[in-house]
Amino acid sequence: MWNLSRFEPSEVIDLAAEIEKKGAEFYRRLADKCEHLEAKKLLSYLAAEEDRHQADFIKLGEDFEGTNPRESYPGEYFDYMKSTAETHMFNDDHRLTRMVDDAVSPEEILLLAASFEKDSILFFIGFRRFTSKNKQQVVDDLIREEEGHLQKLAVLRRQIGEE
Repeated sequence: MWNLSRFEPSEVIDLAAEIEKKGAEFYRRLADKCEHLEAKKLLSYLAAEEDRHQADFIKLGEDFEGTNPRESYPGEYFDYMKSTAETHMFNDDHRLTRMVDDAVSPEEILLLAASFEKDSILFFIGFRRFTSKNKQQVVDDLIREEEGHLQKLAVLRRQIGEE
């Protein structure tokens, strides 16, 4: 669980890398649990993708220059980032373990994976607003990849439902 009572916007890059690290672990747990061959392959692929994304965020942090996004009230950006971090499924390890344990069918497992992708996309969209113009393309590329993951999960879930 993340301690967000002292969360600072400057820590957002570390939080993004941590989300990706936990995402890789999460996908490996789901792949180990899943008996459907195609779903297992996709989940293993997504674990590797999250490993790569974690490395991308770490690299981005090496020369990261944040910016102050326009706000309609002081602290708006901080409130948004804090809210998306607090409600991200990885913020509560006990709840996450219960959700993984409760997901039994391939469809349920893929739906849980899609929830991770959606939570991450929301967080990264907020993160992009904090990123300087010269680094926004890196974040845009990561968001597009996460959207692609969500699409792959939806297609496979639909295919499994038709079997």
